[in-house]
Amino acid sequence: MTKRTAVVGAGLAGLACARVLRRSGCYVEVFEADRIVGGRLATTRMGLASFDHGAQYVTARSTQFQNYLKELHDTGYAARWTPRSVTGEAGGGQILPWYVGTPGMASMVRPLAESVRIRAGRRVHTIEQLDKGWFLWFDDETSVGPFAAVAITVPAPEATLMLGRLDDLAEPLSRVRMSPCWALMVRLEQQAFPEQDVYSDMSEVIRWIARNSTKPGRGTIGESIVVHASQGWSREMEDVDPEAVADALWGEVCQTLGLKPVRPAQMVAHLWKHGIADQHLGESYVFSTEHRVGVAGDWCLGRLAEHAFESGASLGRAIIAALN
Repeated sequence: MTKRTAVVGAGLAGLACARVLRRSGCYVEVFEADRIVGGRLATTRMGLASFDHGAQYVTARSTQFQNYLKELHDTGYAARWTPRSVTGEAGGGQILPWYVGTPGMASMVRPLAESVRIRAGRRVHTIEQLDKGWFLWFDDETSVGPFAAVAITVPAPEATLMLGRLDDLAEPLSRVRMSPCWALMVRLEQQAFPEQDVYSDMSEVIRWIARNSTKPGRGTIGESIVVHASQGWSREMEDVDPEAVADALWGEVCQTLGLKPVRPAQMVAHLWKHGIADQHLGESYVFSTEHRVGVAGDWCLGRLAEHAFESGASLGRAIIAALN
């Protein structure tokens, strides 16, 4: 009999897990709170301009993720990005090649989502085990099930709440520490920046600035800029109105880079509430063979996209072994 499995979260970890399960013959359903998939491999649009307001690029150290990047590159879903550094050199300072999704970072999960049933806009708040299996409960008090196994691939604080009384799974997650990150998306009608494409750790407020429009396949009029705030500043400003955050961040950018006063054509701030793993789990995933429930995410191993991919795929293989 085909095993029905549930994956909570349609980011890179969740979809990597789903593909492993699907290829083993499981019937997989993925539930995502947001209306779009990809998690922090996110792309949003403002008019004709696109912005990668989450992960800016990915690198690969492991053979497993290198092979996946090759698959993305060969199918046109990813390309090498060689931004100009402070020296003006293209790709200067890259220890490993940088890759970006084309035409946006969200394209990097598209092959994983093929042939998988994804239910977007469905926020799971609790999982419950009944006689027939696991059921997922949503914010609107409806439920779905039964499932033979459940994979939870959301940020550790959210996963802890979802696990409820499964203390053997929830307890290790208490070691994980995650910080918020404010992201600013700016569209300028004309070029205003110096000839450098990326900046990092510019001040106590700004952790990252990138000309998003220099990435392959973006083609936009003027400039699209993405700014990430530092973890400390993001924590202090976590509850501040996004418009006030946008004004403050853009003012800091202009002052730090010595830009002439310029009013963006559009400017939007977005808060990644659990954007960065400050302290990770130190294990690839956590799984209970008895309950057939597991958790995975980049925060298990670190903070990179590669960590999310490996964590989700590893959890998928653990679930298959428990079901067989």
